[in-house]
Amino acid sequence: MSHPLATYRLQFQPEFGFSQAAAIVPYLRALGISHIYASPIFKARPGSPHGYDGVDPNTLNPELGSPAQWQGLVDRLQSSAMGWIQDIVPNHMAFDADNPLLADLFENGPDSPYWDYFDIWWDHPVQRLRGRLTAPFLGRPYRECRDDGDITLDIDARGLAATYGGLRFPLKIASYADVLKAATPATQQALAENDPVRRQWSALLDTFG
Repeated sequence: MSHPLATYRLQFQPEFGFSQAAAIVPYLRALGISHIYASPIFKARPGSPHGYDGVDPNTLNPELGSPAQWQGLVDRLQSSAMGWIQDIVPNHMAFDADNPLLADLFENGPDSPYWDYFDIWWDHPVQRLRGRLTAPFLGRPYRECRDDGDITLDIDARGLAATYGGLRFPLKIASYADVLKAATPATQQALAENDPVRRQWSALLDTFG
């Protein structure tokens, strides 16, 4: 393990990624810098200017560059006999559906294998809040957001989700049957009897029912 003699803070962001950092390594070496002190480089919310709103600590942030560009930066540092100090703040993660651990928690609640990764009070003293996760995201009362269509139901390859203001919140898997049943009459009316989507809908209903 090498001992830092002089560090230089690099703030990574979409406009300054791995390739840009690699380009200034000779300059930093000439200044006498022994170690880079790097801001978070793992996947964060899109457009993050600082990286502290991480969503996946197991993946490099693609907005900073590709794995090959990352390796190019590492190679240049090593060839210049320079080290790397990584700034990691484990509790700085975005409350965002792109966070795979949080998305699993949305879908499975206390049954999620990641339930203890988060500081959630599942045994709330208010009965209707027990076993539920609540967070202040709505800009107006729920009834107004619902009636005005601010909250919508979405389905894609990842499953069912409620969307609001660009945010996506996966639905609890146990609620799929209720949602599908409620939407079935309108779906059947909108789709022809031989429409493959209608058959897929029926198959989903059978599966989750």
